Amino acid sequence: MAQKYAFLIDSERCIFCRACVVACKLENHVGSQWQRNDVILIGPDQTKNPAMYPVFMNCQHCERPACIAACPVENKAIEKRDDGIVLIIPDKCVGDEMCVYACPYGALRLTPRKNKHGYNVVDKCTYCIHKIDRTSDAPGSNKPACVMTCPNRALDFGLRDELLSREGREILDIDKFGMGPGNIILKPRPVRMAGVLEDTFEIRTEWPFDIKAFRVGASEELNPVG
Repeated sequence: MAQKYAFLIDSERCIFCRACVVACKLENHVGSQWQRNDVILIGPDQTKNPAMYPVFMNCQHCERPACIAACPVENKAIEKRDDGIVLIIPDKCVGDEMCVYACPYGALRLTPRKNKHGYNVVDKCTYCIHKIDRTSDAPGSNKPACVMTCPNRALDFGLRDELLSREGREILDIDKFGMGPGNIILKPRPVRMAGVLEDTFEIRTEWPFDIKAFRVGASEELNPVG
């Protein structure tokens, strides 16, 4: 059985520079109208500012992808490789967005890019597949551009089992839908935060929000931070 690839995400290290978003655009020639990944700031209470936690928004390359199940195209326009990477096949895509709405993590976007049949195609994170499939001594390494660019090492990438074996932190469970998301998100350790409008303190250890509400590339739909 082939080993699966995954991101290792440590939000405690993220400084919200969004260099990963820019790196992805440059590496994958993604247009200005959409993006494959994003980092958003979200607070324990979404009605308050400032937001508190950086959340890395990208495809989870699920074990049981909802996008593939929802794709209405015969023989499917989305495939899952033996190494766990889920890829869209642009020339098969008909742009009906069924996969976009099915994804519980809001990771897919319909783009202005058209395929040879004239359909707008859906796009998402591919783990920079063109880099993974080359040798490790190739110029630019064989890790995704976002991982190589992150200045504070909030992101890592590799074989999932190896990443899990070297981490002692608790893993954040985001599998609310039984899809088996592949990426490893380290659970933030408890922090003390002062109440915004009152002299109180509270302990937070997780993100109580629906991640699908913050679809990749839809940052214009969010209230700006700061």
